Amino acid sequence: MPNRLIITPLTIIFLFCLTNFVLAEEMKHGEFLVLTYHAVPVKASPDDEFSVSQNDFVEQMEYLRTHGYYPVSLDDILKAGEGKKDLPQNPVLLTFDDAYISYYNFVVPILEKFGYPSVLAVVGSFIDNPPEGLAEPLMNWDQLKEVASKRLVEVVSHTYDLHKDIQYNPQGNVGSAVFVRAYDPNTKTYETEEEYRARMEGDFNRQNTLFTRYLGFTPRGVVWPYGRYTAVIMEIAKKANYRFGFTVEEGYAHIDRLHEINRIMIKNKPIKEFIKEIKKPNPEKPGIRAVQVDLDMIYDPSSYEKTDQNLGRLIDRLVAMKVNTVFLQAFSDPEGTGNIKSVYFHNRVLPVKADIFSHAVHQMMIRDMTVYAWMPTLSIELPDSELNESLKVREIAGDKTRPSQSWYRRLTPFDERARKIVRTLYEDLAAHSQIHGISFQDDAYLTDKEDYHPSAVSVYKDRFGKDFARIDKDPEPAKSWARYKTEALIDFTKNLMEGVRRYRPNALFARNLYAEVLTEPDAEMWYAQNYELFLNTYDEVVIMAYPQMEKVEKPSEWFKTLIKKAKKFPHGIEKTVFKVQAYDWQKKEWLDDGFLLEEIRDILSYGGRHIAYYPDDLWVDRPMLKVIKLEMSSQTYPFMRQR
Repeated sequence: MPNRLIITPLTIIFLFCLTNFVLAEEMKHGEFLVLTYHAVPVKASPDDEFSVSQNDFVEQMEYLRTHGYYPVSLDDILKAGEGKKDLPQNPVLLTFDDAYISYYNFVVPILEKFGYPSVLAVVGSFIDNPPEGLAEPLMNWDQLKEVASKRLVEVVSHTYDLHKDIQYNPQGNVGSAVFVRAYDPNTKTYETEEEYRARMEGDFNRQNTLFTRYLGFTPRGVVWPYGRYTAVIMEIAKKANYRFGFTVEEGYAHIDRLHEINRIMIKNKPIKEFIKEIKKPNPEKPGIRAVQVDLDMIYDPSSYEKTDQNLGRLIDRLVAMKVNTVFLQAFSDPEGTGNIKSVYFHNRVLPVKADIFSHAVHQMMIRDMTVYAWMPTLSIELPDSELNESLKVREIAGDKTRPSQSWYRRLTPFDERARKIVRTLYEDLAAHSQIHGISFQDDAYLTDKEDYHPSAVSVYKDRFGKDFARIDKDPEPAKSWARYKTEALIDFTKNLMEGVRRYRPNALFARNLYAEVLTEPDAEMWYAQNYELFLNTYDEVVIMAYPQMEKVEKPSEWFKTLIKKAKKFPHGIEKTVFKVQAYDWQKKEWLDDGFLLEEIRDILSYGGRHIAYYPDDLWVDRPMLKVIKLEMSSQTYPFMRQR
């Protein structure tokens, strides 16, 4: 006879007699807490991170009951989302992944005593063919049918056969079968979006067939394996009438986001850790300590093996520095022109210099670094030279216009063809790498003499109701046009962000900003950039705080001014990364390491929270690792000078 309980009825009665206490801080309206469990064995091995012992589980349920938490069901949450009822104060949903036997033997009987609803997520292919290495046996279909019939239990999908890793690049890296496009090493080909979609739809169909056959219904919710999902598979889930989707993102869930329900992973830890997790599900993120890295620096055209060895050396340096963020170059630009003709990832737009970006991201990711793809926004040289020329930003020169002679030879943001081309490039970048976000290069600007492209002229006429004239000589229309250009560039990046989110729904976005835009009132006229609008649009604004390039005589005072300006804006300090230069491009020499360290300490002491630097050269150890790590380490407190 299975061991259903390890506590006595007297203990259960005692638990129910305990006095409830109200939480000090209640959840906001519409929020609810979701806890995720796996196996609940009699005793959990210290080496088993995701199993919770039965004694610990009961202690946790007791804590919920005596501290003002109210377990709810999926029905409760759905009705709240539809406006048909309100959730109780501090609602909590209990979920259990993978259908371990302890759910049947122990969890369900215990939760019935408490009167707590729960959700069980089943991987269809696991039931008849369980994988090796599980914490304990899984339930069978008869047991699943029995628990599914209970009033307090809802059985949902954990996919049919997507709870696994698959190869997604030539180097053999593997990722969640839901989250990545497959790579076939035999044919050396990538899965297309159509093939990916067909694979996802096929899995949903097989799972629904199994549920209908054995349980008599189709699931109305899905728990994404490893919490990873894409906008594409979410679209498929909605089409299949799935009403819920669960992730493992931290934080409270909300009734307005039922296809992206956050969950807290409950692990094999003492009760005090459990309490800490549920009381503060949205922990404050640490300050960003970032390095902007040139992939060109490690690419060796003579040998993939040498390139991989170089990558290892780079990662060793970053690990030793203890940075938590990398802005990683996704394109090839060994001459440093900023005008991009090839990239380091599989795509449908530009030639591939070497397919190494996704591997570099993967290797950094598994070392706990957040990786942004550093990408140009407009400075792209298309293979079709005629099309490329026709889409270039144009500037006024005398009484005529010509392709812009600026450092960055950009595509116009006003032509729909450019929007589609660049979006395709960004979608492919997201589909074929597990990036955490995008860092938009500083090429997204338009000077006061730009853009005189025919598409821009047409837009101007539609927007302002008059012909495009020499507005650079008339301050008022020039100012209005500058703001419109600022907004047009932001809209262009939003289109790219939408493309990225098709495969990386939780991607973060940072955009570079010239420091002059923050310090000079008229700078928007010169660059079509605006700090306040950037703060409202992007997750981070990266100010290029380059005093040497700006020819600043007193860098410390200049940094103080930048930070003082940033503090005047809501979320200014919270969302701003101050990026300093480690190399003087005008003098063609590295900055003194002590001087660079002093600049970083100035930023921190004046109140800056996030810092970055560029460039970095592992071959000559510049900046010197032993010096720069004193402030770049994300695991030490920053030096604070008294002012």
